[in-house]
Amino acid sequence: MAVSLKNLTLFEQVLLAVSLILVGLLIVDPFMFEQSKALAPGVRKFFRTITDIGKSNWMLIPTGAAIALAFVLRNRYGGSRNAAAYGLIASTIGFVFVSVGGAGLIANLAKNIIGRARPKLFETSGPLDFELFAFDPDYASLPSGHATNIFALATVIAILWPRGRVLLYTLAAWIAASRVLIGEHYVTDVVLGAILGTVFPYIVRDRFAARRWLFERTPEGGYRIRGARTQRWLGWPQVEQPAPENARQPV
Repeated sequence: MAVSLKNLTLFEQVLLAVSLILVGLLIVDPFMFEQSKALAPGVRKFFRTITDIGKSNWMLIPTGAAIALAFVLRNRYGGSRNAAAYGLIASTIGFVFVSVGGAGLIANLAKNIIGRARPKLFETSGPLDFELFAFDPDYASLPSGHATNIFALATVIAILWPRGRVLLYTLAAWIAASRVLIGEHYVTDVVLGAILGTVFPYIVRDRFAARRWLFERTPEGGYRIRGARTQRWLGWPQVEQPAPENARQPV
């Protein structure tokens, strides 16, 4: 009989989570570290080439500039139609900025507080060397900032464009894995970063929907982007509108 997490008690869920983390720290991390060192130089070079796609600079600087431009255009070119269009653009880009920037900020704060040693110190310190509040780049391994950033971006785009989620998460997984394959992070660093990057945009979406910024709640309790035209453009499933109560009934 299948066991669902929601059917487990809180203690059982915590026990399962701690067990999985310990398996990752004690078994998976050392194993994958040794395997990454055995990769061919050409393979490592390729992953070093793509790994910096996970940096947040190229995501946040253009989006921040685009938000400012949208507000300038909204104020300069009045009219309800233009104002609504520029408002939609600003809220969409704002959703990207807050989601990616917020997740990255949490990751950076957490990694400096947790203070896990990076894999380059494995030979002398092992995978369980922690120095709380180290604020040292060599002790800033958990969680992976690159994995957090790229999964946050993938999640944001997947929320906006549901049809692309398989492609987006596949690319994000490879970019996040590159951090392990070039020896910058352990597997658990990347996995926890990916979880953070995936969860945080949904929290932001909920907050946006509560204020009717970009998103709104559906009658069924879900979420959708505001505006039928925007939904069609992004490939959202169309919701049939209920017929008016006074509509003529067929004879």
